[in-house]
Amino acid sequence: MRVCCLFSGGKDSSYSLHRMLLSGFEVPVLLTMRSADPDSWLYQTPGMEASHMFHELTGIETRVVHSPVSRELEKEVLSGALKVLKDEFDLDAVCSGALMSDYQRMAFTDAACDAGLVSFTPLWRKDGRTYMKELLELGFRFILLSYSSEGFGDQDLGRVVEEADLERFFSLSDRWRSHPAFEGGEAETLVLEAPLYKRRMEVEGCVIKDGPCRARFVLNRMVLV
Repeated sequence: MRVCCLFSGGKDSSYSLHRMLLSGFEVPVLLTMRSADPDSWLYQTPGMEASHMFHELTGIETRVVHSPVSRELEKEVLSGALKVLKDEFDLDAVCSGALMSDYQRMAFTDAACDAGLVSFTPLWRKDGRTYMKELLELGFRFILLSYSSEGFGDQDLGRVVEEADLERFFSLSDRWRSHPAFEGGEAETLVLEAPLYKRRMEVEGCVIKDGPCRARFVLNRMVLV
């Protein structure tokens, strides 16, 4: 089957792409949705400064489509983009990194059905702790681009997550009853290196505080090596 992967550059979409490729699916194109809503329930918004590099990073053709602020129109725009890509790349299915959000899974599934495509969610209901450990074991190197929860600090942003960090994140999850893989929006990520990527990304940036428990790492320099 020929599959389009929804791709934000974050850990969930990167791992889903990894799973599809290892399962023998053809992935001729990635679709990156750039939402105008910084608090979009459907798409990751931090890190989109790097979206023009996703093609070279992964070695897969990448199309970037801008999505409106309106949540009512988000699915319509996604469905329209998938219809275009289906014809252009002879697609059979679309893959997303939905992990726990029924809202995301149903929105992606509805858009896929509207476009005449099968919807795959290879991460769906995967145990959060197991998943995060597996990412590091497989060689995924990722940074936090933002946080929106108690317990995180500016020191967590912009640096590669290590095994010791995971234990602290899990402790925060237990304390605040949040998801250990940040599925509730506690943090957003960017994968700099992955087993099947063609290149590795190096980044520099600055931290912007948006509140007492909310900050983001804005990318101002990105290079592929």
